[in-house]
Amino acid sequence: MTGLRRAFVQKDAEHGKFKFRANNHWINGTRNRSAIQGFFAGGKEDHSRKQALVVDTDQPHFLGGDNTAPNPVEHLLHSLDSCLTTTLVYHASVQGVHLEEVETSSEGDLDAQGFFGISDTVAKGYQGIRVNMRVKSDARSDELIKLAMHSPVFEMLSNAVPVEFSLTTS
Repeated sequence: MTGLRRAFVQKDAEHGKFKFRANNHWINGTRNRSAIQGFFAGGKEDHSRKQALVVDTDQPHFLGGDNTAPNPVEHLLHSLDSCLTTTLVYHASVQGVHLEEVETSSEGDLDAQGFFGISDTVAKGYQGIRVNMRVKSDARSDELIKLAMHSPVFEMLSNAVPVEFSLTTS
């Protein structure tokens, strides 16, 4: 199936353009929930998800939350790890590279002085992220790294994708 999708995109670049969406709603305290359902793919709107996928976010007790779900910066690490893993597995499959096991972990350094507005010189988010991927395979590590580097999330984080922000009041 993945090879078939790749062939469609090779044949028609428009087929490979996507729009993914998430809608978030504040529940209470530091807790909120995102619903993810429809998306645009293959030149049309995709309605294959009959129900929204739900992702909750909270903060640990230390940051005033109820500790019921990962916080947003932990979700970011999850997104990075899972994208690197999925990307490696996908590209290895397409290229016939045998994988026996893949495990990805990450750790980010964050100084809350920026988030709390205590310091204007401290970044609000991660100052650095370290990713460690452990792969059991006969392939060389440089080949596996090249495959993993196709990760969209890795590229977005590494190159700071532009983000437009707007706010309305009611």
